[in-house]
Amino acid sequence: MPHLRSRSPVPPQRLTPVVKASAVQSMFDWSRYSPAEVFVPLNSAGATTLSFKLGSAGKKVLTYSAECAVAAPAGNSMAWLDLDIHVNGVIVAPTAGTGDAFCTSNGTETLGDGWVRASITVQIQGISGDNTVQIQARGNYGATGLWLGDSALVIYD
Repeated sequence: MPHLRSRSPVPPQRLTPVVKASAVQSMFDWSRYSPAEVFVPLNSAGATTLSFKLGSAGKKVLTYSAECAVAAPAGNSMAWLDLDIHVNGVIVAPTAGTGDAFCTSNGTETLGDGWVRASITVQIQGISGDNTVQIQARGNYGATGLWLGDSALVIYD
């Protein structure tokens, strides 16, 4: 019988994500008393587009989180705010359309209660050179007001 030599296990490599772009909005609460779709501010200056450069094309990870609330007529706890994430002018799945709730109403008429910290993480395709990201919000199913605050947008490897 041949003698088998055991090999020591290869230690796992630590992969540290590299941030490619980020925007933080902590001094500006965005609210809209209309369900109409609109691009939301991504930083405290109110910019609605995050621009960044990549040395080469490739898949990246995008995470967006924000405090979120939806107002609707009393008793309506089914209204929602949905987001479309636009990367280089293309809406990223699964955010296209109105069927993906970011947050929902709680049955009261105000934006001042029932808010949550919501988050979504998606894979995006970056291109070599200049890239852009925009977040578009809209209200659905009877929403009468939308609110987003204290948000963070991070793009990393």
